[in-house]
Amino acid sequence: MAPDTSDRENLLHTITSRIRQSLELPEILDTATLEIQKFLRADRVKIYQFSEDGSGAVVAESIQGDRLPSLLHLHFPAADIPSEARQHFIQRRQRVIVDVAAQLKTTHGISDSDPTHHRLRPDVRYNTVDPCHLEYLKTMGVQSSVVFPILHQEKLWGLLAIHNRDSRHFSDSDLQIVHLLADQISIAIAQASLLVEARHHAFQEQTLNQISQLLHCPLPLGRVYQLVLEAAVKALEGVGGRLYITPASTEATAQIYVDGVQPDLENLELHDQWETLINRVRVSSQKQDNLNRATLTWQQQSQVFLHPDNAQSTTPENITRVHPHFFTLEMLEANPQYQKLAAMFRQSSIRSILLIPLEFQGTFVGCLTIFRNGYDLEVRWAGKHIADARHAHPRRSFEEWLEVRQDLAPAWSPEDLWLAQSIGMHVYMALMQRRVESMMRYQASHDPLTALPNRVLFAEQVALALADAYYCDEMVGVAFLDLDRFKTINDTLGHTIGDELLRQVAVRLHKCLREGDSLARWGGDEFTLLLPHLKSAEDIGPIAKQLLAALSEPFFLDAQEFYITASLGLALSPYDGEDVGTLLKHADAAMHQAKRQGKNTFQLYFEEINSRALEYLALERDLHRALERQEFVLHYQPQVNLRTYEVVGVEALLRWNHPQLGQIAPGQFIPLAEETELICPIGEWVLREACYQQRRWQRLGLPPIHIAVNLSANQFKQPDLVHQILLILEETGIDPNYLEIEITESAAMQNVESTIMTLNQLRDVGIQIAMDDFGTGYSSLNAIKHFPLNTLKIDQSFVREVCQDPNDAAIARTVIALGQGLGLQTLAEGVECKDQLRFLRMLGCDRAQGHLFSKSMSPSEFATLMLNRVSFFSCQSIQPHKQFRSG
Repeated sequence: MAPDTSDRENLLHTITSRIRQSLELPEILDTATLEIQKFLRADRVKIYQFSEDGSGAVVAESIQGDRLPSLLHLHFPAADIPSEARQHFIQRRQRVIVDVAAQLKTTHGISDSDPTHHRLRPDVRYNTVDPCHLEYLKTMGVQSSVVFPILHQEKLWGLLAIHNRDSRHFSDSDLQIVHLLADQISIAIAQASLLVEARHHAFQEQTLNQISQLLHCPLPLGRVYQLVLEAAVKALEGVGGRLYITPASTEATAQIYVDGVQPDLENLELHDQWETLINRVRVSSQKQDNLNRATLTWQQQSQVFLHPDNAQSTTPENITRVHPHFFTLEMLEANPQYQKLAAMFRQSSIRSILLIPLEFQGTFVGCLTIFRNGYDLEVRWAGKHIADARHAHPRRSFEEWLEVRQDLAPAWSPEDLWLAQSIGMHVYMALMQRRVESMMRYQASHDPLTALPNRVLFAEQVALALADAYYCDEMVGVAFLDLDRFKTINDTLGHTIGDELLRQVAVRLHKCLREGDSLARWGGDEFTLLLPHLKSAEDIGPIAKQLLAALSEPFFLDAQEFYITASLGLALSPYDGEDVGTLLKHADAAMHQAKRQGKNTFQLYFEEINSRALEYLALERDLHRALERQEFVLHYQPQVNLRTYEVVGVEALLRWNHPQLGQIAPGQFIPLAEETELICPIGEWVLREACYQQRRWQRLGLPPIHIAVNLSANQFKQPDLVHQILLILEETGIDPNYLEIEITESAAMQNVESTIMTLNQLRDVGIQIAMDDFGTGYSSLNAIKHFPLNTLKIDQSFVREVCQDPNDAAIARTVIALGQGLGLQTLAEGVECKDQLRFLRMLGCDRAQGHLFSKSMSPSEFATLMLNRVSFFSCQSIQPHKQFRSG
């Protein structure tokens, strides 16, 4: 009996109510098949769902008695539904009615839009049934079949099939109702999909909240990362995992955390093939970044891994972060590059691996890895099937056949990948945040050049050591160490060489530390040391000597050899202070006292040092007023021609007549003037006064004489130096040919190009150029030959022991030979005995000055000397060298 109108309405109401009442798709599908079977009084109604590979399984079924066997949960191969038929189900939304006895197939669908009226129209077609399809249905025991498509998101989700053992005719109205029910099932599937998606989102949000809370909880970091790994393994349904964190810039080693099942390899991250794999994943993932990795199938991901060179390229702006990448043990074994690594995994139960690089925009900080075990799968097939003979030999039975697949590699769903990527980004951001905070703390307490503690951290260390010493009844030493003449190296060779020297000094000093000692960079070329656990003051001496000795060995920088010394000041607690500030102040004062004692030594603090420091401050104060009070005077030391022993020039030497302290030696106030930047105005006064003195001597009837004036390094840096000298010459009316400018070797080397340009400008107007203290700096012969020099002055430190020290003799001989080779005059400073004079004349030195000839004298004394035409021939006990007699 055919269903009446009320039956149809009841059926629609039942199905739609069930969809509204239940959110569980299996329950809705079971209700739909049951109600449709009852409505049509069919022998069997089944819902068939497709898998990604095209095969399918019966997921819901309702049968009447035993007229047809049950197919519930049985699987069917993809070839059972040809691809052409699948396309028709989607495009034409057709239902297919097959009458096996009549061998007739009727399809009801919709055609393309009417080009005139732009609307869809019914399309009914009648065809004979394919013989193969007839045999397929007969084997199944079916004489009448009606199939409806079930669509979801414009794809064929499955089929609704109505089977009868006998031939059966359904009215169009009944079939139309079933078609509407198929549409309702599609709605239920969409609703269920949204529910599943919502549940996934809720689970993902819950998991990420848990991960975030763990990452920011106050537990020790090691415990935090272990808990995060365990939570990630659980959320991603793994059996084990690893979290590898690269060492930060302030750390020495990487961190590794493990959980659950592990491969048979203890140090996995150190295995070269694992490192290669990580790098390969990062590169191949970047190449695929413009694809939505969450939509890639298992097979597509495998191809990306095995053949990364064929992957699509991306634009740079798309390469922002590295996605998770999964692969199987078989993939590793198939690649010869990873077979050793695969063998390690083969010995475990792990068959699927998910790699989550912790990386963003090229900054790699580690990797999170999740493992899944292999699993066995039983598939219940509806009869055995010969895939390559589908049409020739339809299966003769649909009896259940059990296929067992063993040790399969689990796949990772798009939701798994999304969650893994999100977990990775949370871990990455937490790591980077901690590293930034750690770096900020480190930079706030450490020197960026040497990586030593800075003054802030050092002060805290001293405070802690003082507290400890108080309870242990011990002494604490604090030391200030300052490099001697470091400024010369820094200015001459540049800051790059200077920085490298500071780094090497830090390394050497650090090697001298005892257990518990601390070394810090205070600033510039100053270092501080904390020396705790001292039993007596005598303990400090050997430590200080060891520190200075460590710096006495040569340094090698930029293929050059350097020697440097240091001055060391020490203060002891409790005698020299019981707080941080006092100890540091007294150690600093002791260091300056060591410098005043000649450098390259150490000095323990004593109370008189403070009074000396006060005297030094008073001297600095008076120096600021010395110019305006006209307390400076110039003395002049004659320069003698070693051929004729006649005076051929003088060097202007600055003296300070202090109103209370009397005459102060240049060695006391010149370094102070350089420190306080007073050297430039003082130097300008010297230059002007020397030129005026030349004019005064000429008014007394003396012939013009060369006057040598020293320029400091700070003066030489002045951009208007040449203009300043020319103005002084114009103001005093002195012939530039009688002015000699002396610059030190270290000053000339600070900026070679600028030096050459400035000296050329001076040389062009007739001014003579002399290089002072030659041999004490760090100049190169290649630079010297480009300087427009007239004279090389041999420093008195080499002349002093020239007759006793073979090294000094060799240096003097080399400088004189160099001067002769470059066509320059040579002048020896500090000649004090006849043996020195004899040796220098023998080498061919041109001129000399020193106490052997005359000490520096006042302008009037020098005028008297010249007016009396004094010769210094009597200074030597031998006749002039024969090669000079003609002169």
